[in-house]
Amino acid sequence: MKLRVFQSGKGDCMLLTGADGRKVLIDGGMRDAYSEHVAPALGQLRDNNETIDIVYVSHIDQDHISGVLQMMDDEVAWRIHDFQVAHDNPGHKEPAAPRPPKVKAIWHNAFHQQVTKNTKNIEDMLAASAAVLSGSEIDAVQKLATEQRELVTSIAEAIQLTMRVSPEQLGIKVNGPAGGKLMLVRDTTAAIKVGSLRFRVIGPFNSELIALRKEWNEWLKKNQEQLKRLRAKAQKEESKFTAKEIDDIFLPKFEQAEILSEVLPLNELATAFKLGDREKVTKPNLASLMFFVEENGKTLLLTGDGHHEDIVRGLKHLNKLNGNDGLHVDVLKVQHHGSEHNLNEEFCRKITADNYVFCGNGEHENPDLRVIQAIADSRLGNSTKRSSNAEAGNPFKFWMNCHSSVTKKTAEKHMKEIENLVAKIANKSNGQMSFFFLKGPSFDLQI
Repeated sequence: MKLRVFQSGKGDCMLLTGADGRKVLIDGGMRDAYSEHVAPALGQLRDNNETIDIVYVSHIDQDHISGVLQMMDDEVAWRIHDFQVAHDNPGHKEPAAPRPPKVKAIWHNAFHQQVTKNTKNIEDMLAASAAVLSGSEIDAVQKLATEQRELVTSIAEAIQLTMRVSPEQLGIKVNGPAGGKLMLVRDTTAAIKVGSLRFRVIGPFNSELIALRKEWNEWLKKNQEQLKRLRAKAQKEESKFTAKEIDDIFLPKFEQAEILSEVLPLNELATAFKLGDREKVTKPNLASLMFFVEENGKTLLLTGDGHHEDIVRGLKHLNKLNGNDGLHVDVLKVQHHGSEHNLNEEFCRKITADNYVFCGNGEHENPDLRVIQAIADSRLGNSTKRSSNAEAGNPFKFWMNCHSSVTKKTAEKHMKEIENLVAKIANKSNGQMSFFFLKGPSFDLQI
């Protein structure tokens, strides 16, 4: 199999091609990166009469889903053009974007299916609380405000994607292997076949989705209560203004940001840092749809933005771990762009790979320098840090889908730090470690 990894902004976008030519698009990255780097390559597939068998969206975060939505929007634009030309409007202007290849099916756990109820209430409350939190002068609270604004966009785009692929619009089959329901770990460990590729779900588990649904609804209830208190306080102090003026102007100026933050995960203000802190991982990330993929003895782990505990649990469910509870794969797509919250040193020792693929352009300081060091230590470190997997001493490679010369100005400094650290580690590895940083649209990894 071949994995093409695209430059995709701060997100993920990869194209997996099996030995028989069957293709799976894995996430879509950010919209602008999709249009610049991915759309031309997919347009070439269309020109060659090739199709995409599956579009797999790991979860609803904007940096995974928005490129997929752009792809579907491009197809809609082309269908409108076809209709116009076929109905006596031959001069209708072609869309600027290349036409994507035909998509046969999509794997995507819709947000409304995950939370079942309160979808609109949660979306509205995220927007409201983001506005309130932005009034804080505490950096960690402002960071949460940014995250919640991004979640609002992600949920909206997830809803749009559900509409786009519906029978009324593009008519693309959703979650066929699960009978149209949520794709998750089930009792059966049978593979989902895409030609010669074999996909097995390793996450999420139903128990995790139930817990996440409960967390969402509890979060909604707490925030509703807090905002009600704050609105009453604002109205009392600013009675001469209308309710809308209070919401739009005064709420962000009171101490409500700190009050509301009491129900949010601000543990970093009080607790010592540790790699792989699950409490710092967002609900959508914990619901990532993840796969163990096999073809002709070659293996690939697709982890979305999942947490290491869930990845290991899923692999145990498939009986893929060795006697030391470890596993070596040909390719590991490092979860959540190499975030410090999604893996720890133990995971790095348990799961080793010939190729580590990092999708991240330095935004949000991802990939994290400590994660890069922990993975390197699991292969090159002393006996306390090194993996016990038999393959730990084999050559391995870090693949980065970005470079400081092509990232955003605000992320350039961090990408340079990554480049310096990776080069330093490789220089001391006696040839065991190598690396690649992407400066163009994509690179191909033959597995």
